This record gives sequence, structure tokens and C-alpha cells, in this order.
Amino acid sequence: MLSLLVTLNILAAVTTSICSPAKASPQGDSSITDITRIFSVAAVVDQKSGSKATDPPGLPAPNPFLTALDGHLLSQGSPESHIPSVVLSSTRQAARRAYTQMFDGNGTGIDAAVIGTAYLTYTVVPNSTYNVEACLDFCDSVPGCKFVNLYYEFNNYLLDDVFKENSNLKCAAFADYHTAHEKTNYGGQPLESHDNLTYIEHSSGYAVNSTVQPITPARYRQQFGPVNTANIAGGYMGFAFVDRYDVNACAQLCNLRENDAVGGRCKFFNIWRAEVNKATTTYTCSMYYLETDASTATYAGQGNLDVKDSRGYTLSDIQ
Repeated sequence: MLSLLVTLNILAAVTTSICSPAKASPQGDSSITDITRIFSVAAVVDQKSGSKATDPPGLPAPNPFLTALDGHLLSQGSPESHIPSVVLSSTRQAARRAYTQMFDGNGTGIDAAVIGTAYLTYTVVPNSTYNVEACLDFCDSVPGCKFVNLYYEFNNYLLDDVFKENSNLKCAAFADYHTAHEKTNYGGQPLESHDNLTYIEHSSGYAVNSTVQPITPARYRQQFGPVNTANIAGGYMGFAFVDRYDVNACAQLCNLRENDAVGGRCKFFNIWRAEVNKATTTYTCSMYYLETDASTATYAGQGNLDVKDSRGYTLSDIQ
């Protein structure tokens, strides 16, 4: 009984619309996308991460989760951040994919690891050489991996003496691409009673060459995309930020959205990547009770925020 109550509470937290009143449309019978609020929250959300000095290698990658709902920031692991029935795909690559080196490390000088969006997990690879191939193999084995950051982490006694792999050559996997500008983790963490601070050397990045078109969720059809403009449309019901670009997570949010008093259930969603100063900061899912198409995808961004990889999906099986 307690488990059922917890599940119901989680569903209620995710599906309840708590957005502020949206602007009236020219027709006066629906609301339009509150792009101002989306922009303001995108400017402050912080969902970038990377491997922690104390985490053991090989932790399971998390399922997709919410980082904000209708303007309210959420903490990873909180009940409100959970997206019911959305799990990480178990699909693994059957063969080695082709990769491109996005940036090189600086050899033996002090360097930094990537702190970015869509972090999944990390492993350590044998450090007798700078083992790029083993790191790429790891990315192929992690569902959703599109990018890996390979680097040495020094003065971490856990890597050197505690974890069974006994290697300090870390390979961090991400579900999105990153650049050298996002190398911001220089180490500097003291570990328990050890006086020496951790530091990073030779941090390089590798990205999967080809991007696969996302699989259209069941009961939906893709209306447009990818384009670099987001929808400004009527029938707006609210928005959510997700920790990665996940079409299925966005579809589930639309499925679970509380019915609008005027327009009923969610029938269309628009997913897009928000870039601030050319670096991805979040992944937006806007929901609507009116169907629309590419003709209303007119918002390219403002200031230092740009819209990228925008796709629209319409519910084709309304029950």
C-alpha cells in the first residue's frame, strides 16, 4: 500500500501543471508559448556534471530525469524529478562506431576534465598507454553514449589503491557532444586525510561521427525537424527541462500532463536543445493541447541563448 501511495505521489508531482498564466493568443481561446519564462529558467539551470573523485567506476547510467518543471528547478533524485515509465534503452552497439577527436589533451601539463550536460557514467581503462581504443569501446557499450572524455586523474588514492581496476585513466561517457571550452574540472579535491589535491592531465574528447534520427515514440508522428527554431504556438500547457535530449521522455511527459480545462489532453510536444554561449545547458520539452507544425517554429533564441535540434511530434492515436 505504501509503495502504491509513493507511486501516485510521484505521478502527481510530474503531471501537475504549476506554470504561471500564459499570454493570451490572438484568438483569445488558448495560451501561447511562454518563451520568456523558458528563457529565464534556461539561463539559471545547472545540470552540468561529470565523474566525481569519490565515485567508483562502472556505476549504472541514470534513467532520464527532470531538471525543471514549469519554471521550478528540481534536484536529481527527488521524487518530482522522476519521469514514470521512462528507462534508459538497453540497446548496445553491435559493432564499433566511427569517432572524431573533438579536442586533444595538453600532454603532461595541468589540464581539465569536461563538466557538461547529459553525463552518464565513467570507467577506468588500462593506463600502461593512453588507451583511446578502450575508451571508445566503452562508449559503444553504454546505451545513449555519444561522446567520451579521456583523462588522467592524479592524487586520487581511491583510483590508485582502493578500486579494483587500479588505474587513474578515466573515460567519462556523455549522451551529448562537448567541446574543449567545457573543460572546467581541474581537480583540486582533497580526499579524506590525504593532503595532496587531485589534478587532471591530458584530457581529450571523442564524438560519434554520425547522429541517428531519434525513434518516433509510439502513438506519435514527427511533424518537423531537426531545425534551429522552436515553436511559438497556441494551446500551450507548460514546459519541462530534461537531463538529456530524449524524445521518449518528452512524449511521456506529454502523455502524463494534466488535461487542460479548455483543450483537454496534451497532443503535441516540441523538444529542443538550449545553448548558452554556444554550450548546451538544457533540453526543453514544451507541451500543447493544439496540434501545430513547422510554420509556428519561429523562435531562434535571444541574447546568448540559441535553439538547436528542434523537433515537433503530434499525437496520432488520441484515446
